[in-house]
Formats: sequence, C-alpha cells, structure tokens
Amino acid sequence: MQNKKIRPLRAKIAITIIIIVMASLLCLGAIFLISSRSISARLEESNSQMAETSKARSSTSMNEQTSLRLKELADNKATIADRTFYEFREAVEMIASAAEKLYSDEGSYPQRTVYPPDAANDGKLSLQVLYSSAADPENEATVREAGLLGNLQELLYTINLHNESIASTYFASASGIMVQADYISASKFDAEGKIMPLDADTRPWYQGAAASGKTFLTSVTKDAHTPRMAIMCGVPVYHEGVLMGVAGAGMYLDDIEDLMESVDIGKTGNFCIVNDYGRILFSSYETGMLSVAENDTDLRLHGDPAIVGLAINALNGMRGIERVRIDGTLCYVAFAPMKTVGWSVFVILSQEEVEAPTAALQEDLSAISAQAQEDARQQSGKVTTWFILMAAAALLIALAVSFLLSKRIVDPIQKLTDSVSQLKGEDLDFKWDLDTGDETQLLADSFQSLTQRMKTYISDIQSITAEKERIGAELSLAKRIQTDMLPGIFPAFPSRDDFDIFASMTPAKEVGGDFYDFFLVDEDHLALVIADVSGKGVPAALFMMGSMIRIKNCVEDGLSPAEALEKVNDQICSNNKEDMFVTVWLGILDLKTGKLTAANAGHEYPMLMQPGGGFELIRDPHGFVVGGMPEEEYREYEWQLTPGSKIFVYTDGIPEAGTDRKNQFGTARLIDALNAVKDKAPETILSAVHEAVNSFVGNDSQFDDLTMLCVEYKGQQA
Repeated sequence: MQNKKIRPLRAKIAITIIIIVMASLLCLGAIFLISSRSISARLEESNSQMAETSKARSSTSMNEQTSLRLKELADNKATIADRTFYEFREAVEMIASAAEKLYSDEGSYPQRTVYPPDAANDGKLSLQVLYSSAADPENEATVREAGLLGNLQELLYTINLHNESIASTYFASASGIMVQADYISASKFDAEGKIMPLDADTRPWYQGAAASGKTFLTSVTKDAHTPRMAIMCGVPVYHEGVLMGVAGAGMYLDDIEDLMESVDIGKTGNFCIVNDYGRILFSSYETGMLSVAENDTDLRLHGDPAIVGLAINALNGMRGIERVRIDGTLCYVAFAPMKTVGWSVFVILSQEEVEAPTAALQEDLSAISAQAQEDARQQSGKVTTWFILMAAAALLIALAVSFLLSKRIVDPIQKLTDSVSQLKGEDLDFKWDLDTGDETQLLADSFQSLTQRMKTYISDIQSITAEKERIGAELSLAKRIQTDMLPGIFPAFPSRDDFDIFASMTPAKEVGGDFYDFFLVDEDHLALVIADVSGKGVPAALFMMGSMIRIKNCVEDGLSPAEALEKVNDQICSNNKEDMFVTVWLGILDLKTGKLTAANAGHEYPMLMQPGGGFELIRDPHGFVVGGMPEEEYREYEWQLTPGSKIFVYTDGIPEAGTDRKNQFGTARLIDALNAVKDKAPETILSAVHEAVNSFVGNDSQFDDLTMLCVEYKGQQA
C-alpha cells in the first residue's frame, strides 16, 4: 500500500484556527471600520442639527433685542433733547404772557426804569434798554412804554440766570423799544463809544414770529459773539388784535452736543442729528457721507434712494429702524423725532456688530463640534493600533481581546452617538449614565457641558421675557388705578336734571399726567377741574393723584377757585424736589343762578357756547402754573350762563395732536368739530372731537394725553 503524506492534525488545527482567527479579525476590522464611519456621520448630523437649532433660537432673539435697544436709545435721546427745546420755548412764551398782561392792564403796573447798557458789565448778566433807529427815547409815549416794560426785568433776569444754555432773553416792542438781559454789554457800543441802535424788527426771530403769528424757532446759526452754535425763538404779543411786540431768547446748543456725544452703543456705533431742512447738524462721523464736514446738502436729495427714504421718514416725524448702506457698510439706523424743532436723531450700528453675538455662538458650537469629531477620530485610531499589535502578538488571544476591546470602546461611542442624536428641537437634556474613564467620557462631558450652557442661555431669555411681561402687567394695573381715580360712571348725577356732564381721558403712555374732576360742593354748586401735569408716565401719574386730591380738598373746604389754586400751589412748592408742575382750569358753577366763577393757572383757553350761538374760544386771564413759583396770586373771573349754555375744557394734547409742530390739529379745527355737534349732548360732543382728532392724526402715534370735559347748564326746570 503506497504511503500517503499525512499532514499533522496540530497543523490543521493551527491552520484552521489561523484561518478562523484571520477571517474573524478581517470581519471584525471591516465591522469596526463601517461602525466608525457610521458613528462619525451620525455625530456630524447631530452637531449640524444642534447648530441649526441654536442659530434659529438665538439669532432672531439677539437681533430683536439689539434693534429694540437702538430704537429705545434713539427715542430716549430725542425725548431728552426735545425736552430741552420745549423748556426753552416755554420760557419765551412765559415772557410773552407776562408782556401781554402788561399791555392788557397798564394801569395796574408802576413805571420802572431800565438803564442803558454799561460796558463795565460785560461778561456779567445785566439788564439794559435799547432803541431802534426810528424810536425817540425822549418821546413821552416812548418813555411811558419803556417804564411799563421795565416790569419784565425780574422775569428776564431769572430765566437767563437759571438756564446756562440761554444766551439772552428780551422783549422788543413794535414801537422800537427792546428790554434785554445778556452777558455782552460791551457789544452794544460802536467804535466811538456810543450806544448803537437795535432794529429788532429786522431780525429773523422777530420777523418769523410776526409773520406767523405764533411761536417761531430759527434755524441753527453760529453765535455772533462766540464760536458756539445757537438757535433763537420769538413769540408775538398782541393786544386787541394789534401786534405790540415780540418776546424772544437765544439758546446755545452745547447741552444737545454733549447729550449726543454720550451715546455708547458699541465699537461701530455712531449718531447724528438732522435738522428740518435735511442737513446734518451734529455727527460722530469725522468723514464720510454722514459727516458734517462732507455733507452740507439736504439728505432728501441724496443720490442713494435708501438714504432718501430714511431722511423722508425721519423728517416726517416718524420713528423706527431701517437697514441702509453707509460708506459701503450695511448698518442698522434707528431714528426718532424731536417734535419741538422738527429735527430727528439717528443712532447707527453696523449689521456685523448687531449679528456678532450670534456669529460668536456659532463659532463656539463649530469649535466644540470639530473637537468632538477629532476626539472620535483619535479614539478610533488608537483602537486600530491596539487591534493590529495584539493580532501580531497572539493570533489566538487577538480574537478574544479584539472582541473585548470592540465591545468596550464601540458600545460607549454608539451610546454617545444615540444620546447626541436625541438632542432635537426643544429637548436639550443630554442623557449619559456610563463612566468609561477615557476619552469617550471626556467627549460625553463636553456634550453635557454644552447642552447645559444652551439650557441656561434659553432660561435667561425666558426670564427676561417674563420680567418684561411683569412690568407690562404692573403698568396696566397702574393705568386701571389711575382711571379709577377719575369720575368714570355716566350719567354722573342721574337724579339731577339741571345740568349734564361728560368727561374722558386717553393717556399717551400706559399711564398719563392729565386729569379731570367734577363733584358737587353742595346741592347748588358744581366744581369743574381739568389739569395737565408736566411729563408723562408713572411720575406724572403720581403727581397727578396728589394734585387732584389737594384741589378737591381745598374746594370742599369752601375756598374760591383762586384761593384753592393759591393754597395748592404753596403746598406743592414747599416740597417739589423734582420741579414738576401742573396747569389747571378750576371753575365753580352756581346751579341756581348759572353764574360760573373760575381761575386759570397756565391752562388752555376754555370754549363757551351760549344758546343760539356756537362754541367760541375765551381768552381768560392766565396765572402761572401750579408748582412753578411759591406765593403766586391767581385772578378769578365770572361768566353768566343761561339754560342751554355749554362749557368745553381740554388739555393741550387736543390742539397739538399731529405729526409735527407745523401740522397740528389746532384750535380752529377743534372749534369746527365742536360746532358741528353743538346742539348734541356732552357725551356726543366729546365722541365727535375724539373722532376728529383720530381722523386727522391717522396712523401716527399719540404724542400727548387727550383729556376733555363738557358740561351743559340746563337751569332750574319746572
């Protein structure tokens, strides 16, 4: 029998084991490679989903917050600047009111001397009288009028002394007399030391006020005696329809420049002020299309349509925010009006800086994602190296070792991938209950820290939103409390048929500073009150409540209208650290006789309608505002009402409603609206006036409180 070559069993077993091990190693290697690629792909997909979720949540919120901050900043700066011009205008109108009183009642005032300029007073605030080239200082009528105007000295001096921005205050009569308070006495003399004549009627402030018949503000000019920028204001004074002269003042604009330069909104933040002619007055840009140096034309004529549209919206009294390209950079521009002078404030921030927080967050997420993927790749490489070394050292042990290593390493990574894949939408709870003690654990810790930071960020946004809602709820409650303070149930006196009354108040903000009141002092006397507190919002509402209570207490104690206003004025002035004040019209109607006794503390002129006629504006005697100066005296006057007479009183929010000072609802439209429904009940009359104001204003925001009161006297009826 031929001998066959026999292969040893050990070799077969070894070869079989080697083949099995090698096949197993190859299979395990292929499985590991496929699993690693799948894990990497799922990690990238999860990271991408997380980045998109965070971008959708953070980008919109951050951009909205930044835009809101820009608009609030523009509104704040415009409001503060506008208040400065408003107070300046009010000071000049105060001088005009005082001059009107002098001409209306010359016999009640003494003759007071005002001396000519003295060059020694240069640099000090001093009073002097000047004459035009056509006036004769020796003429008896001129001397008498100059002595009458001498009663304005303390008012001119006080206004100038207490306002550093005001350069001078003055009153120029139509006859050529000018009483003035300023710091430049030496400039009144010529080279020979003679006092120069001053023809006030050639000055823009005089001509503008005389031509318009109302308060007039000049454009910005450089002061004649200093390098400072200034603006002048003139208010005409009439007596029996004849122009007696113009009250005026000049104001430096240093405070406005300082206010604008205090804007701090970021590295690329800028500001500028545009006047009512579209020219840039102030700008933080040293060069470029919005700098003062390189732009002296109307922005509404600019070559860029976006700039033209922005300028038109701003100078039409609108407020908002737009995106325009400035010197090649896309920017957010918030704008708000200064209604007193018709100017607008621009606050500018580049789009890049607005979106910077979102970009930074995206960079952080990208860095964390890249690091996570790099950690996964490094871990995969280590496992591969261990796998090859152990296979070469012991093929038999390699099978078991590779299996153990694969299970130890791949399973945690797979679990980590599954946990990351679950982070979708609003579910940011990263679940990990293993402690591998290696790079996989570090990777899991990184994801856990990332999700925790995202949850904290979202929680912060929710907290801020909740706080804003809380403040809004508190303001709404304050509005309800303020409304409840005012008589709001109509008919107010259902058992009385000798009069009918209705009133309403619509605040410009959540709470307002206007108020009205009416109450029976006794069975035969009805008290009527309407008032307007300086300022808006919660401070004005608190001041309004205190003023309302004080007035009512004084009237109920039996004081007359003038006595009540004097007592309330002294009470407020004794502790008025915030320098707030209130204009008041107070009347007491005798329901038996129809006699109305009233006093006016700087409030709007009332409207009166007698039977058979229409509503007319009654220019009643005005006193100073309540809370302005202590020991102020107020004058009373009387009207005799007959059955069918109606009285309409209101706050300045009605005639001043509109887009700007050049286009307001005005007294004439108010009288037309009243006379259109003059035969209707008070409630219908107020509704018609409110509808007329809303129709005139349109979609513009309400600038001031709208408050009205109307009473019809019916008399004693059988």
